[in-house]
Amino acid sequence: MHRLLLAAIAALCTLSNAARAQAPEADPAPPAGKLAEWPSLPKADRDRARATLKQLRKDKQALRDAASTKLVAMGAGVAPILIAHVSDKAQNVNAQLFEILDQVVTPQHLSLLARELKRKSVACRRYLMQRIAREVDPDMRPVLTARLGDKDTDIAFYASLGALALGDGDGLDAVFAVARQRWSEQQRLISATLTRARTKELSLMVWERIAQARATDKMAGLRLLRHLATLDQKTLLRAHLESPDFTVKREAINTARVLHGEAPLEKLSSFQAINLAKQWLQKL
Repeated sequence: MHRLLLAAIAALCTLSNAARAQAPEADPAPPAGKLAEWPSLPKADRDRARATLKQLRKDKQALRDAASTKLVAMGAGVAPILIAHVSDKAQNVNAQLFEILDQVVTPQHLSLLARELKRKSVACRRYLMQRIAREVDPDMRPVLTARLGDKDTDIAFYASLGALALGDGDGLDAVFAVARQRWSEQQRLISATLTRARTKELSLMVWERIAQARATDKMAGLRLLRHLATLDQKTLLRAHLESPDFTVKREAINTARVLHGEAPLEKLSSFQAINLAKQWLQKL
């Protein structure tokens, strides 16, 4: 009898373990201050949202604008519906969807965005990753570091940028590569993200990286330092203002300008750069 009882208990344990193995992995509880679920919309509002989405494909801009306004007015509860409609197809309304999401999603919803990173759509995952990255939220550090090596280079870059903004140097190579090769394309995102993360410690990481680097890396690093360097580090620019390499000189000028509240000059001739570098050397 005792043996039969033990066997029955063992069998129950086996069945329980098997059930747990087959059950889908539960999403982790959100950090404090983050929502665990999207706000609920009544069925009538969900139906109206899906119908309104069709207007985003209309030819007339006025109709598309009206649809966007209606969807924004529905609040964050509409976000799951919008996310589900992001498509990798050539004919899509992703740009409009992302604009609406940017208006209804807040930092409280970041854990919910992270949950959506399981979606198949690459365009959707790219948006979600860059949206999480630019919030510079320490709670999202595990989400960012988990995707530093993502097979999609854009997702890996967004994760690297977000991790760098949180002080993690593991993503520095990827951010440098984009600052070198895709600056005009990603400048606004880099600026918006790193400006919020400006600290002496983080900027020193970049200063050290470019101290003995080749000219292209100095150029990339100085572009990042526009948004990371602190005013008391301005004298570190002197060596770069005196560089014989035009691209380094130009970026040192622009870093100096941004540090002093002036807009960068992306298109500088070598003659202009020489004269401006002399002026900044006198100011610094």
